[in-house]
Amino acid sequence: MLLWSAASILRAPLIKICLIASLVLVAPILAKDALANDDDRAFKDAVQAVKARDYGRAITLFEPQAKAAKHDAQYNMAVLLQAGKGRPRNYPDALYWSWLAQLGGIEGAEDIASDMLDALTSDDVKTVRTLVGDALKARLDNGDINAIPQFADYHLTILEEPDYNTAYIWYSIAVALNIPDMVDLRDDTESNVEAKNLAGLQAKASELFATYKFEPFIPTGKGGTNGS
Repeated sequence: MLLWSAASILRAPLIKICLIASLVLVAPILAKDALANDDDRAFKDAVQAVKARDYGRAITLFEPQAKAAKHDAQYNMAVLLQAGKGRPRNYPDALYWSWLAQLGGIEGAEDIASDMLDALTSDDVKTVRTLVGDALKARLDNGDINAIPQFADYHLTILEEPDYNTAYIWYSIAVALNIPDMVDLRDDTESNVEAKNLAGLQAKASELFATYKFEPFIPTGKGGTNGS
């Protein structure tokens, strides 16, 4: 059963989108190139379209940003598709975007995903789960370092049964690349790995590390460290 009444769902998209938009719009614009400025402008235009109740335009503007792994846009896609605003209601797509937004750290995305899990069949959920994994893998194959911790998280939080072995591999790669806040996640995951598998998983992590050749994360904070 869905947790919201029909009336509350109709009101929710504007409320939720305005909440997340406020976080984005009050932040300083630190775009370093024209593409970043274009993305920021497109997001603002989409938010204005929501405020004007022009949901069709809003979803058209949010969609390419969502596909480019802009997690706030992914969240807003989930909100609109859950409510059927701008396009007919589509629970599988709402789950897809909410899971990606959840992995990207967007608050509220997990609540939408929970609602969708209650509404969909196990076969529907299995299909969406595979699509989310494929999307993250494609980002890895394109050299997107930000996808690494999300791919590891996917194997712990999105799969029906946690895959500690695969998560450990990718958390290990994340630590090696100096991605912040990964050390504890790697070590906590290691505690759930059987000792007989540990050496093999570490060898696999080294193999993938050499294969992908990701550029390491360069911290920008004071002191040149990321605290992980």
